[in-house]
Amino acid sequence: MKRSATAYWVWGLAVLFLFYEFFIRVYPSIMVKELMGSFKTTAAQLGTLSAFFFYAYAPMQIPVGLLMDRFGARKLLTFAALFCGGGSFFFGMAQTLPPAEFGRFLMGIGSSFAFVGMIYVCSHWFPSKKLALLVGIGNSIGMLGAVGAEGPLSFAVENFGWRATVNAFGFIGIFLAIILFLFIRREPEQKKESPQKGSSDLLHNLKLVASNPKTWLNALIALLFYMTTAAFASLWGIPFLTEAYEISKDVAGFAVSMIFVGWIVGGPIIGLISDRFKRRKPFLYASTLLCCASILPVIYVEHLPLFLVFTFLFLVGFFQAAQLLNFSLGIELNPIEAKGTSIAITNFSVAVGTSVMQPLLGVLLDLRWSGATKGGIPIYSISDYHFAMLSFPFTLVLAFILLFFLKEKPHEPEKRSWGRIIGMD
Repeated sequence: MKRSATAYWVWGLAVLFLFYEFFIRVYPSIMVKELMGSFKTTAAQLGTLSAFFFYAYAPMQIPVGLLMDRFGARKLLTFAALFCGGGSFFFGMAQTLPPAEFGRFLMGIGSSFAFVGMIYVCSHWFPSKKLALLVGIGNSIGMLGAVGAEGPLSFAVENFGWRATVNAFGFIGIFLAIILFLFIRREPEQKKESPQKGSSDLLHNLKLVASNPKTWLNALIALLFYMTTAAFASLWGIPFLTEAYEISKDVAGFAVSMIFVGWIVGGPIIGLISDRFKRRKPFLYASTLLCCASILPVIYVEHLPLFLVFTFLFLVGFFQAAQLLNFSLGIELNPIEAKGTSIAITNFSVAVGTSVMQPLLGVLLDLRWSGATKGGIPIYSISDYHFAMLSFPFTLVLAFILLFFLKEKPHEPEKRSWGRIIGMD
């Protein structure tokens, strides 16, 4: 009983850090105009500033699992929280772009341990039969951080300013580091000194997965499929909605948060149905097209009622949650002993895509910008956003087309459980 309580306590702390990480990942989206005013940036420069998070997050995806195996969750999650907190302080106190970009970079380093750390804790503290449930619940709770960042956090920025809000997350990060260090226990496997894979085995798995063309095609599809969440939900959605629908930042924040709510609901449902039918591609085909059909009216239909905006954005997140099936495909297209490496490469590719898409949308906005400003802040018209956001249907349709070139591996009976699919059994 004591062991069980300790396991849930450690899991809860890892989930709490993931929740915090989602907050700091997306909070630039609710302070776009404030950041552009403070740093005198164009849309392209702001996109690059936000993307500095992913310039660190992306390359860290592959080594972070190896570091977890070597040092364990307690030390690494503690240092990760310190990096996140320190990065928030750099960002909040920056007067020019370079230190602000460095702050986002530090946050990206720390955040790269959050999701992997939560899975690591689950896999070391719980039996296989509980892993799928706990990973799913943990990811959903983490995404609630993104929901909070898009909606309620906009209230804090409006009333206390963006610098005070960001610095508050610096203090929270330091506090979390202390809590994680004091209360996360050593994993049972560490106490037993179970043998670990040698570096030659790990390099062999990396070569095995990286040399498989299907790995990269699947990763490219995952990248393209995720771009609407990466660029719209995580940065440009709120300024677009405030301009196109003439609503407050608070209301726009809650509207964009519906994408993350859709992810929370859609991920488990689509995953379970996919398991039931033992197929991945049919659900990816349907979801890419339905996601495209859901985002188009929000961007291009004039005077769309707000309740439909909320509904369509929820559907965008719901159908985009099918992108998690690309992680399943990545596992199934490679040898079972390399499942962790296949997950890392897929996640790495998605993060690289995010680091490109956020500034790219800014570049497209600047291409159409008339030069109009208000208080030194560039003003982008609805037609500017319409032009830039053509990239969303383009990437979704391209993902749909590329699926035709990806062959799905038939499922074997022993690999059908969701726990195995996510690589935890």
